[in-house]
Amino acid sequence: MPRISFPMNGSVTNLGTRFSPPAPRADLSRLQYPPRKHSMQIPIAVPKLVQFCCIIMLLWFSPNPASSAATPAITIQKEMCHLRNAEPREWSTFPERSDGQQRTVQFESGTNASPWTLTLRQSDVKETWTVTINGKRLGQLVRDENDLTTDFLIPASTLKDGNNELKIACRNDATPDDIRVGQIQIHPITPASLRSGSTLQLVVTNPSNLPIPARITLTNRQGSLVPVGTASGDGLAIRQGVVYTASGIANLVVAPGEYKITAGRGFEYSIASSSVSISEGETAKRTLLLERQVETGNWVACDTHVHTVTHSGHGDCSIEERMATLAGEGIELPIATDHNKQIDYQPIAESVGVTHHFTPVIGNEVTTKHGHFNVFPALANGKTPDHQQLDWSKLFTDIYSTPNIRVAILNHARDLHAGFRPFSPRHHLSLTGDNLDDWQQNFNAMELINSGAVQTDPMELFTDWCGLINHGLHVTPVGCSDSHDVSRYIVGQARTYIKTDDLQPGSISIDDAVDSFLKGRVIVSYGLLLDLQVKRTEDQPGNTFGPGDTVGLATKQVDPSNPRLEITANILGPHWVRARSVQLFVNGQPKHTANLKPQNRKGEPLSASVSWTLSANDLPNDAWLTAVAIGDGVSAPHWPTAKPYQPDSPLFESRTFSSTGPIWIDADGDGLYRSPRDHAKQLLSEAPTDPKTGKPDLVSLVETLRHFDSAVVNQTLSLLRKREIEPGQIIDAGLGKRGREFDSQWREATRAGIEQQE
Repeated sequence: MPRISFPMNGSVTNLGTRFSPPAPRADLSRLQYPPRKHSMQIPIAVPKLVQFCCIIMLLWFSPNPASSAATPAITIQKEMCHLRNAEPREWSTFPERSDGQQRTVQFESGTNASPWTLTLRQSDVKETWTVTINGKRLGQLVRDENDLTTDFLIPASTLKDGNNELKIACRNDATPDDIRVGQIQIHPITPASLRSGSTLQLVVTNPSNLPIPARITLTNRQGSLVPVGTASGDGLAIRQGVVYTASGIANLVVAPGEYKITAGRGFEYSIASSSVSISEGETAKRTLLLERQVETGNWVACDTHVHTVTHSGHGDCSIEERMATLAGEGIELPIATDHNKQIDYQPIAESVGVTHHFTPVIGNEVTTKHGHFNVFPALANGKTPDHQQLDWSKLFTDIYSTPNIRVAILNHARDLHAGFRPFSPRHHLSLTGDNLDDWQQNFNAMELINSGAVQTDPMELFTDWCGLINHGLHVTPVGCSDSHDVSRYIVGQARTYIKTDDLQPGSISIDDAVDSFLKGRVIVSYGLLLDLQVKRTEDQPGNTFGPGDTVGLATKQVDPSNPRLEITANILGPHWVRARSVQLFVNGQPKHTANLKPQNRKGEPLSASVSWTLSANDLPNDAWLTAVAIGDGVSAPHWPTAKPYQPDSPLFESRTFSSTGPIWIDADGDGLYRSPRDHAKQLLSEAPTDPKTGKPDLVSLVETLRHFDSAVVNQTLSLLRKREIEPGQIIDAGLGKRGREFDSQWREATRAGIEQQE
């Protein structure tokens, strides 16, 4: 008979009614429990019928060992401990010294003749940490930075009489990973039985009392996401403490206990919460009301980077589960971008019943050794671009010759994949958008925020993008999720709003959406929504320009000191986000900054507005405008913003973010917008030549550059570099500090190139 040994240090915890439903009667004899006081003794001489009746009474009136206070659990470790697999410290929020590289705990038990359960609490897990008992692998910690509780099945006969050993260790000692793990217990019952016994019937509705798709989280008193006994299927996508419902209805089997239930539907909606204490055998019903708080009329919510484990082979979200997550986050135009495959979501969306919530688009993440590119729209059964191609010129020729494809997005340009980082100093000059390998940069869009691979500095990719625009490239800014998972990285958390008709989310015109996308009529959103509008002072009210539009000015015909442009930035968000600042950028350089302290009442949506004016004196040449809003990151488990995927510092402060596509300013009113690169080329073509060297006269050129902004100056320095004129030469000729930022980046690129050769 198996037994549970009770240590004398008092580490046994009695969890009582958390164990449910009752184990089958045939299994009761397989567990040996401590003798109960007043337990019934049946004499052998009693007639068999009486014995039988006594046994029935014993089973009927005695506490059920699978669900009562008599069922013990072994507490292996009460406290949370801090482990670090390798130095240096991953995050500054952790102590400098950890509790060790791994955790080994000795504990007393008896043999388990049937499967039991190990439960533990974990947070900040990024790498693969294996859990073993007595050398037998139970599984691995969930690779998820969120605070969650998880279960491990302990196969029969894994435990032995007497001393046992639990070990938690990381398989990777090359990449530092700071984690917290603890509150470890063993329950003499299977995970399925442990997480059952009570029922939650949940309905998420809109103000019209109609059920709507949603994301639901279940947390315990400590705020940890807790397992649910119900499995994914029938329009539900379920992980530890997270439930997506495609219909708005979720009937869940859970362990008896206390829960905080929170429902939301992505960025545009409020959240609603309810607490429940539920006992063995009970059913609790809750209805949670969500309100639309961010109005996005004629702006379609698009996630350009979506994966499934079904077709990409990694992550954990099946294609059926993906339908529920897309509907539950309010994504209206998802792009299917599994690696080197072109997958049509439509048949699965029909089977799950979510076709009226979004219009799926067939795409492909062309995954090469020299960068990843999301391309769309594509054909499900058509030709796929050659992902083995390393030459960008040939690659983009192949991409755009693939039937239907019009968009090619450069993905996570600062991340390292297959030993290649597209925007490393070795390959790219951020300030001016120069590819240092002289490769053709024929992508027409670029990720600024990838919520599954955020940067330590949220402005880094934005700055890179500004360099490309100043270079003269028309590159649409993108927000996306890169989600492979149900809950670890939230699909659509970063998204791109595209200016197009959104009246019927299930029948959006893909062609119209792509047209608008390529014109830059977009807003990048990651927990905030920034809408930038420009109005000329002579225009009638309501006649405004937005992202992707060109605004013409006739500065030669007016007083240059007269303000010519009125610019308004509107920052929106649900009640559970906070904005801190907004900046206006002219030619990629910050022009105005406003700190935001909106005082909204509890439950009211975020709404803030800032206005500026620009005169002709502010625009010495054609220019382009954009703006950036920054806010606090979200830490609550209903929609947590992630830490960097490939951090470059242990210091990190989570931020929300929004920016806009360019608004082009034709400052001289000639009907054309010319980029800073175009102006630099013209200046060099008109510059006097030094008769001794045959190169531009630098003193004269410096004098001319005094009338242009830093964007034109930097592009001029870039072009001079191609003529073998180093930045230091023109700096010494009188340019001074205006050229030092470019000089610094060029020196860094030179060092990176030398190190690469070595």
